[in-house]
Amino acid sequence: MKSVIAALTLVLYVNISMGQCPAASDIIPKDTLIICADTTYTLTLPSVPGISYAWSTGETGNSIKISQSGKYWVTATDPACLPVTDTVTMLFNSLIQQPVVDDALLCFNQPASPLVARGKDLTWYSSPTSSDGNPVAPVPSTSDTGTTYYYVTQTILGCESPRAKLTVEVIKKPNFNLGDDILIPCGVKGVVLQTVEEKYTSYTWHNGSTSPELLATEAGSYMLKANNICGTLSDTVRVVLCNTRCVSFPNAFTPNNDKLNDSFKPGVFCPVSSYHFTVFDRYGKKVFESKEPSRGWDGTINGKKADPGSYVYYCIYHDFILKRELLLTGTVTLIR
Repeated sequence: MKSVIAALTLVLYVNISMGQCPAASDIIPKDTLIICADTTYTLTLPSVPGISYAWSTGETGNSIKISQSGKYWVTATDPACLPVTDTVTMLFNSLIQQPVVDDALLCFNQPASPLVARGKDLTWYSSPTSSDGNPVAPVPSTSDTGTTYYYVTQTILGCESPRAKLTVEVIKKPNFNLGDDILIPCGVKGVVLQTVEEKYTSYTWHNGSTSPELLATEAGSYMLKANNICGTLSDTVRVVLCNTRCVSFPNAFTPNNDKLNDSFKPGVFCPVSSYHFTVFDRYGKKVFESKEPSRGWDGTINGKKADPGSYVYYCIYHDFILKRELLLTGTVTLIR
C-alpha cells in the first residue's frame, strides 16, 4: 500500500452569496465522500462575507481537516436567514483489495507471454517498494532458470491497493541418469534405484510406481520416465543378480526359418563390454565369427546351407559379475 499521502484538499464551490439564503443542499453538495486511506482530507467551503460556519468538530472556519471516517456536519448562519445545517459522510477507503494473480511456471529458453492479473486499472512494479509503476504487464525472461517476483496493484475510485506478489519460475525439462548397470550383491535383498527429485516433475517406473526411487530385487531392465511441462525423459538400467551367468549358449539350433531357434547365438543376461564368438566345423575350419552378441550364426557357409551335425564354438567375453575375461567353449548340433 502507498505510504502516507500528502494532505488532500477539495474545495466545494457552491452558490452561496449575500442576499440569498442557502438551502441545506447548497452547503455540501455531496452526501458521501470516499477518500483513499492514509490521507488527510481538507474539506473547504466558500468564504462568503456575512456567512459563518460551525462544524461538528467545534471548528468555526470555512474548512476542516479530516483523517478518519465518520459523519461530519456544518451549520451555516447568515444574519438575514435562518441557520442551515448539512451533513456529509466521509469514508476512508482502506479496503481496496489486491488484484488476483496466478503464479507462472515457464520453460527455459521458450517464448513467454505478458503476465496476467485480474483487477481494475492495474499498475506493475519490480519490487515491493519501487516507484517504477507501469500499466503495461511485463513479459518475463526465460533466458535463465530460477525465480523472479513481480508486483501489481489495482486502483479503484482513485485509491491504489496494496501490491500483490506474483511468482515466476523458469525450469528445464527433466534431466537425470540412472547410471551404469547394477549388480545385486549376494545376500542382499536388493538395490535402490533412484534419481534426484526435481520440482514440478512427475515420475513413473515401468511397474507403475510414481516414486523417484525404486527397490530392485530381481534381475531385469528397469525404466524410469520423468515428465514436466517442458518435456519428457526416459532412462533404463539393467540389474543383474550375483549368481547370474552372463552368457549362455544353447546346445542345438534348427535353421529352418520357422522363427524358432533359427540361429545359434547366446542368451545374454548381463552387460557385455567385449565379445568375440567363433564357430568351427569338425575339421577346424572357421565357418562363422561375430563380435556382437545379437548377431548369431544362421547355419550357412558362404551363403550355402551347412551340413547337419556337430560344430565347435569358442567365445571370449568380459564378464560383468567377475570383472574379467572368460572363455566359453563347447559343441552345438545343427539340426535340419
